[in-house]
Formats: sequence, C-alpha cells, structure tokens
Amino acid sequence: MSLPSVRIRFAAPALALIAALATSPLRAGEFSDEFDRQRFKEGLKHEIAFREAAIHVAWGAEPLCDDTTEIEPFVLWSTRTVRKGLSSKHQELFKQATGMDEHWRIAWLDEAAPDELKLGQRVIAVNKRPLPAPGQKFELSAVFRGGSTMSVDDQAFWTVMHQAREEANSDQTMTLTLEGGREIKVSTQTGCSGTVMASAFDDEPENFLRQDGKRSKIPGNAMLEARTRDEYRWLAAFGTYFLASEKSIQRQRSSDDVGNAFMIGKVLALAVPGGGTILSAVEAQTQRTIQVDGLVGGADLFANEVVMALGGDPSVGMKLSDRLKAQGTRADVIVLSEFRRSNVELHLRTLKEIDAARKKAEEAEAAAEAAAPAASAASGSTR
Repeated sequence: MSLPSVRIRFAAPALALIAALATSPLRAGEFSDEFDRQRFKEGLKHEIAFREAAIHVAWGAEPLCDDTTEIEPFVLWSTRTVRKGLSSKHQELFKQATGMDEHWRIAWLDEAAPDELKLGQRVIAVNKRPLPAPGQKFELSAVFRGGSTMSVDDQAFWTVMHQAREEANSDQTMTLTLEGGREIKVSTQTGCSGTVMASAFDDEPENFLRQDGKRSKIPGNAMLEARTRDEYRWLAAFGTYFLASEKSIQRQRSSDDVGNAFMIGKVLALAVPGGGTILSAVEAQTQRTIQVDGLVGGADLFANEVVMALGGDPSVGMKLSDRLKAQGTRADVIVLSEFRRSNVELHLRTLKEIDAARKKAEEAEAAAEAAAPAASAASGSTR
C-alpha cells in the first residue's frame, strides 16, 4: 500500500539551538524563554506527526470499520487545544516558536490537498460553520470524563468537523473558508468514524480515555516517547480499535470462546491482495492459540496488523511499551502486561509466517506469469 508524502517541515534540531545559545550572550530570562520555545516546538512536532498518523490509519483501516465517514486530508490546530492552558507570555513564545496561535491554522497537508492550501493559513469556517473564535465562551459541561473536562474548546472544534465529515458522505468534499472570506473545496477520503487524539500538552498525560464510542485519547506520555512513523501509527491504530467497529466489539464480548481469541490475520487479509488464500496455511493452527486479555488485548493485535498492512514494522508497539516500562513512564494501557506481551510475541511470530507465505505466493505468481508466454509460443509451434 503506497502512502502519501508529507508536506510539513519542522525546524532544526535542538543541537542547533544549543550551539546558537552557546555563542551569543544571554540576557536575564532569555535562556528560559528559548527553553520554552524549543519545548513548544518539539511538542507540536510530536502532536502533528500523531495527527497525520491517525488520518492515515483511519483511511487504511476503513475496510475493517462498521461505521465509516469521510476524513479530511489536513490538520487544523490552535493553542486553544492546549489542555493545560497557556499564559499570555507563553502564548507569545508558542507563536514565535511554531507560528501557531489562538486561531485555527493549517498545520499539516496531505499530498491530496488542493495546492491553494498552505501551511499556516487561518481557517475561519468549515462548510460555512464558524470555528471557535478567540474569546468565545463555552459551557464547562461540554465534555466530561467522570467529573473533569477533557477539553472545552477542543469539543467545539470537533463538533464542527464531525458535522462536516457527515455532510461529505454525499459528495466527498468539504469547504474551508479562509481568513478574508476565500472558500476552497477539499476532496475527502472514506475512513473509520471517530477521532483518536493525543496531546503533547495533556493535563492527564498518563491516562487513556474513551468517550461514548466517538473519541479516544492516547496518553500524552506515550505519544511523546514515539520516535517513528510506525510508532505513531501503532498508537493511532490502538485507539481506533475502540472506535472503528462497535459491532465487532460486541460480537467479541458475546463470543462463546472464553479466551476471546483474536481473528489472526484478518487485517492483512483485507489489506493484501489475495491474502485470503495465504492465511489458510497458518490460520488453522494459530486461530485459537492466542488468548486475548479483553478489548485492550484485541487492540494490541489490531494495531500490530494495521501497521504491517501499511508497510511498517508490527513489533513497534511492543518496543514502545518496553521503553516506557524501562523508563518508569506511566502510560496506562499502552504499557503491556506480561500476559499481553506474551500474546503479542506469539502474534508477531504468526505475522512473520503469514508474510513469508505471502511473499512465496507472489513469487509463484510472478514465475507463472513469466512462463506463460513461453508456453503459449511452444503450443503455437506444434500446430
């Protein structure tokens, strides 16, 4: 499966900043300001990389979802999504470091987005519905997890976006209104319903949250530890599992198999052409071998397969968990228990077998195609 290239460009690494600071005199408070600028820059880099991964996973896992919708090929971002809140000074430092402020601006563009859209452009409305404006007040009861709000401004933004996604189901487009009133129509692509979020500025960075089957939040600590595109995608796929297929989850809960075994290779069967014929070689003996520890264990295996189907390394989730555990970093269910880890190890071995069978089948098909012209010529010469 070919993946779109990424247009976003991030600033130079921290070493360049450190070198610059070492060669220039600093006034009082300047070092702490530069530290905050770099912190904001790196945090936003992680968050946008995760949002990109979540969009690609939603598109790539669409065949698995009972509920689908149209997904936009861009990311809008505002400092209003920072759950910890920013002082006026920190808002200014954030803008200096990233170009982002309290307005909703384009932070990432897929290659499928129109050329008229540019990074940093301010978007004031989607399908003519205004996005939350600076200074706008919201009811504090907008979004709750237990007794605490997840994000008031964030919810208002996603209300607009989710409505635009539903409307795009009819013609696969949504309309952005830019600052100044210019309107641009954007093509969308079908993907899994729901929204998987993660924030570098999370006020509960150690917690995984799932809300009403519509949104899930990956622990900020886990997202900040992610280092590669595959790791971001694994986290996004993990969160997608709890949203993408409510019917499948209910079927799993009602299964008469106490272990609730995961259906090995089903993701790959949908993602790899001819995959259904490959699975029979290994499915029979492994289908009921892996016992899944509830929904969370199913999410582990789902994420492994989605990453592999997108051309990545399915073991990245286990490696990320191992790093978090070694560091003592709290990241809720992202850190594997010993039981879940043993299931993941078995699953990865099975995926390796499936991949080997897939490659063997592809080689045999290629050999058969290469031999066909020669066989046809030989048949013609005997007539």
